[in-house]
Amino acid sequence: MSGKRRTLQKSENRIAELDRLFKRIYEDVVAGWLSEARFQMLSDDYEKEQTELWERIAVLAKEITEQEDHADNVDHFIRTVKKYLCLTELTPATLNDLVKAVYVHAPGKSSGHRVQDVNINYNYIGILPVSLLNDLINGSVA
Repeated sequence: MSGKRRTLQKSENRIAELDRLFKRIYEDVVAGWLSEARFQMLSDDYEKEQTELWERIAVLAKEITEQEDHADNVDHFIRTVKKYLCLTELTPATLNDLVKAVYVHAPGKSSGHRVQDVNINYNYIGILPVSLLNDLINGSVA
């Protein structure tokens, strides 16, 4: 996220620099130091670059906001989970606090055994991948 913020700042600085350059070449045309054709070429290049930078800034700002929201959601989920570290009984209040939805899929018998997938959509963070949950159970994720 810090890299995106740096790129965002550089893009904003470059837009300000392009504004200054555009004013300077306009003044050069008015003073007669720059031909009209050269002014048009430079002006088109600066405007194109500025448009690209504005588009990049919009994308970066959206990505940064999404990452900050995701980080806030993870922090909120961790605070909620810490309340239930020594859980001995699953109560409706606890379930409502931690779980948004439970999805039970149709059973299958492809391997000769009945298999049924269940996905739990946790509040604030969504569905955790099965591989991550297995790693947590086995202790391979710290």
